[in-house]
Amino acid sequence: MKFKGETLFGSGTIDGELITYKEPLSFLGDVDGKSGIIKTINVNIAGKVLAIPSSRGSTVGPYVMYQLSKYGKAPLVILSVKADTMLIIGAVMAQIPIMTNLPKEILNIRSGVAVHVDLDRGEVYVNEP
Repeated sequence: MKFKGETLFGSGTIDGELITYKEPLSFLGDVDGKSGIIKTINVNIAGKVLAIPSSRGSTVGPYVMYQLSKYGKAPLVILSVKADTMLIIGAVMAQIPIMTNLPKEILNIRSGVAVHVDLDRGEVYVNEP
């Protein structure tokens, strides 16, 4: 299965395990910046491919994203249906590749599935059986 989006930051390809979070994510309120755990679902995003519909929250969110990167707990890439300014700023500050304008159907893919992200082509390939 292939999804087409728009790469805002990053290049190359990334392979990893998908973590799907179906609600807008608040990096300040929902994510522990030192551990990489999304507190509301007790799942670690460190070294994973994170799919979200969008982000929510204040201007502190980018600093939490930077903290994730500083502690080695950042996701490999963020896939979003819609990216707001704070999400983009946070991704660039933290050097986390980000792709947006993905179809909302990507959020129907279950966590744990292997995905291949081609940032140069703006494509996500899902290896779901």
